[in-house]
Amino acid sequence: MKKRAKQILAVSTVLLSTIFTNPVIAQDENDSEFGIKGGLNFSNFYSDEVDDQNLRIGYNAGLFFKAALTEHFAIQPEVLYTTKGATTKYDNFFTGEAEFTQKFNYLEVPVLAVLNLTDNFNIHGGPYVAYMLKAELENNADNDDFDAVESLNEADFERLDYGIAVGVGFEFDILRFGARYNYGLREIGKDQTLNVGGFPVPTSSFSDFKNSQASLFVGLSF
Repeated sequence: MKKRAKQILAVSTVLLSTIFTNPVIAQDENDSEFGIKGGLNFSNFYSDEVDDQNLRIGYNAGLFFKAALTEHFAIQPEVLYTTKGATTKYDNFFTGEAEFTQKFNYLEVPVLAVLNLTDNFNIHGGPYVAYMLKAELENNADNDDFDAVESLNEADFERLDYGIAVGVGFEFDILRFGARYNYGLREIGKDQTLNVGGFPVPTSSFSDFKNSQASLFVGLSF
């Protein structure tokens, strides 16, 4: 898994370098654009260990560069600060009834192929890689024995994530807005041992988490 993540990161880096230095793109530079964007995230997890879960509402913000290759096709790399996570509920032998909120912050780099279907509408998709900057967990249960989960941080999760992003976009003059869905391909959790009631309890409650995120965004191009 780590080797695959490094390969995807390397490919994304090469694509970014090519996009910003390739002279072929310069010939159509009037149709290329740089901009800022931001919006709302609605995040969750794919997990077989969770009995119930609720969305975490967060935000995203960053920069994009849309490099036009033809009239109808472009490559768009982005650099985003984005939040992910969810509130998860458990009822099993190891945890009993428990509820935890996971808050993850990432630096994310999607590299998207953009198909302009009209002058104002596009569909886009491509890979993304993301690096976890911070992780916070909260115990929402009445049982204080689960407070140990709050000691977990980004070191207890896989820092590198990757997946597929797909979405739609609308363009009107300098205004950009749209919607996107990110499907995480990597399990970001690690097996942990929690101190529950004074006893070390191994748990895989977070180990199979995969990120799932829908987002809405608004941007300005220059």
